[in-house]
Amino acid sequence: MKKLMFAAAILMVLFPLLAFAGGGDTAPWIIEMRKGLDPYRGSIDYKGEYGATPTWDTNLVLTVDEVNQIRAKKAKVGYVMDAAAGDHTNSLLKGMRDVFSQLGITLIGTVDPQFDVEKERAGAENFIAMGADLVIGAPIDPVASAASFRPVLNAKKKFVIWSNIPKGYEYGRDYVGVSSAMAQDLGRFSVDILKEGVSSNTEVAFLYFDAKFWVVNLIDDMVKKELQKDPNLEIVEELGFSTEKECFDLMSAAIQRHPNIKRVYACWNVPAQFAADACKQANRPDIKVACFGVDEPTLIDILKGGNIMGTVSDDPYHLGANLALLAGYGIIGKKAPEFTITPAIPITKANLQEAWDITQKTPMPASVKQFLK
Repeated sequence: MKKLMFAAAILMVLFPLLAFAGGGDTAPWIIEMRKGLDPYRGSIDYKGEYGATPTWDTNLVLTVDEVNQIRAKKAKVGYVMDAAAGDHTNSLLKGMRDVFSQLGITLIGTVDPQFDVEKERAGAENFIAMGADLVIGAPIDPVASAASFRPVLNAKKKFVIWSNIPKGYEYGRDYVGVSSAMAQDLGRFSVDILKEGVSSNTEVAFLYFDAKFWVVNLIDDMVKKELQKDPNLEIVEELGFSTEKECFDLMSAAIQRHPNIKRVYACWNVPAQFAADACKQANRPDIKVACFGVDEPTLIDILKGGNIMGTVSDDPYHLGANLALLAGYGIIGKKAPEFTITPAIPITKANLQEAWDITQKTPMPASVKQFLK
């Protein structure tokens, strides 16, 4: 009896130490990877596509044991994007590759369809033919992309989604999970940037994406609602575009119709650059543009005090990392959170270096860095 009591006492002492050191803890590199993001995690007050409830990616974790299980599978993954976008894509791929390296997963290729659904489908089919165990996709169109990625499901391979869920696809049956950015804050922070320096009635041009693309449509809607709440900001132009280059002509015409425009919401960074160019051509340095998305030309314009006054990062490095973590879930059949999001981070001249370090984790281009001095 005394021996049993002594053994029990020893176990009570050792158990916490074993648990601390054991494989049931979250892999430490996941915690380290997300340092600096917590201040940007606020309340979530919106629903995802088809009513999915967003949760912070802090719920997306793997234990040491699970990482070892994934590594033992030696899985192959292919990534079908929607369209490459410079620094954003580079950072997203870095996050994806960094996590794949930790998980022992091989990225067998990437495909850039440039919003062409035929190329999207061909990419998915080719990855299955190459022996992919799982495909990560950024669906372009809810209906057409449902057909594009059907070969993945027919081959009984796993599917992970970036942002847009194909029509008819069911969580847990057709896809492992969805990773996206914090759409609510991408919109809210864009308007916060536009509010800077505004103390009286100010005319605003609202450029929005006039095509069905769920996450961008949601951000645009949130921006519009935030603008309409502010008594000092008045939308005088609503300009829908389907191609980025249209924004130059749309903005040029808007300035002619409403010469008192002083603020512009221009959706993501590329349309914003076309809108900013229109302002430059009209010799209107007083018109200030806000958007979301990060790339070299946008950051240079911000630092030079050009027409783009600020942007909001959707945190591409951690988006890529989260997609890779979801792939890990799929490889070992672990149930993933349905819809995980990473924080949005506003970027202005004042915090550009810090925000870049958190969200990009790639070397800042020398062309941008020179304007930080």
